[in-house]
Amino acid sequence: MKRVLPTFATFAVVVIGSGVCFERNASAEDLRADTSIDITLEWSQAPDGWRYPMAIHVPEGDAPATGLPVCILLHGNGGNGAGMLPGFVGLLPCHALVAPSGYAASWNICGEGSDAPDVEMISALVEQLQAFDNVDPNRIRILGVSNGSALANRVLIENDNPGIDRIAAIVSQLVTAQHHEGDFFRPGGPTTRAASFCGYDVQTEPITGRKYLGICNENDSVIPYSGGPGPGGLVFIEARESAWLVARSQGHEGGPIPGAGERVGRSNVFAYEYLDGRVVHLRGDAGHGMNGTQRQFIRTFFDGCALPPPCPADFNGDGQVNGADLGLLAAAWKTPAGDLDGDGTTGGSDVGLLLAAWGKCP
Repeated sequence: MKRVLPTFATFAVVVIGSGVCFERNASAEDLRADTSIDITLEWSQAPDGWRYPMAIHVPEGDAPATGLPVCILLHGNGGNGAGMLPGFVGLLPCHALVAPSGYAASWNICGEGSDAPDVEMISALVEQLQAFDNVDPNRIRILGVSNGSALANRVLIENDNPGIDRIAAIVSQLVTAQHHEGDFFRPGGPTTRAASFCGYDVQTEPITGRKYLGICNENDSVIPYSGGPGPGGLVFIEARESAWLVARSQGHEGGPIPGAGERVGRSNVFAYEYLDGRVVHLRGDAGHGMNGTQRQFIRTFFDGCALPPPCPADFNGDGQVNGADLGLLAAAWKTPAGDLDGDGTTGGSDVGLLLAAWGKCP
C-alpha cells in the first residue's frame, strides 16, 4: 500500500512515569478550515490510489496554550464528512473537527462497499493532526455514527496511539468479529463475509487509558440492541455486554452492571458507568439516532472547555439561533447530523424546534 502524506513539523514523545504524552513543536503550522490534509492510499479497489476527502472546522480565536482538542467525526453508511460537521460544531464548540469521507460512502468493517484500509487512514490522520501547532496532541477524540461507530470500535481495538484519549461509538456496539472466544481481534488481511468472523483472525489487546462512550437504543431498527445479525453480514454483541467488554479492556475486573442503569435526569436515557465514568454505556429510545439528552452527554463527556447552558439548535456555536443554523440544518437533511427531536434523522420537526429556539441562546 502507498501512503502519500505532506511533511509537517514533528512532535516529540515524552515518557512521564508510566504514561506517554506528546510535546507540540512550536514551529509547526496551525490547523485551519482550509488546511489540505492529503492521505492517499492504494488497495484492490483503488490500485492507482484514492485520496480521502476531509472536511475541517476550527473554532475562531486563539487556541489555548496546550492546543485545541480535535474530534475526528466518522459518518454512517451513505454519508460523508461534510455532512457530519453541522451537528457537532455547536455541540463541541471548543474542539477542532475533522471529518473524513469514506470510499463508496462507507467504512470497511466486513460487507460494506469499501474494502479500504480505513484504520490505516485514521492512524495517519491522527499523526498528522498531532503535528499542528494549535492542536493538543494528547486530546485526539474519535466519534463515529452507525457504520462510523463500527470504525471507531476498530480504532479502539487496533490503534495504539496514546494521544487518542476518548472514543464515542454512536448506535453501533461491538460485533462478534471484533470480540470472540474471549479475546479481541483485528483482521489479518482483507475483510470478507466468506471468511470466519469476516477475517478478524489476529488476536490483539486494546491499549488502556482511554475513555469510551457507547450510545445505543433499544428501539433501533437497524442495529439490534439485544444482539444478533445486522447490516454488512455482521453479528452484533448485546449492547450492555459490549460496554462491559470494553470496560474489562480498560481495567474493570468485575461483572456487568445489572439492572436498568441510572436514569439521566428525567429522560428515558439510562447510564451504565464503569471505572468511575471512564467507560459509559447509554441505553435510550432514540431509534437509529440520538436525542437531546444523549447529545448533551457527549458534550460533557468530551470535556473540551467551560460551556454555556445547552443550546442544541445553535449548530455553529455563535451563541444564537438564526439563519446560519437553519442553513446548516438544511445541509444535514435526512441525516442524523441535524437531529434535534431524537428521531434519528433531520426533517420538518427539527426545523420547528430550531424556529422555536430562534434568537439568542440562554
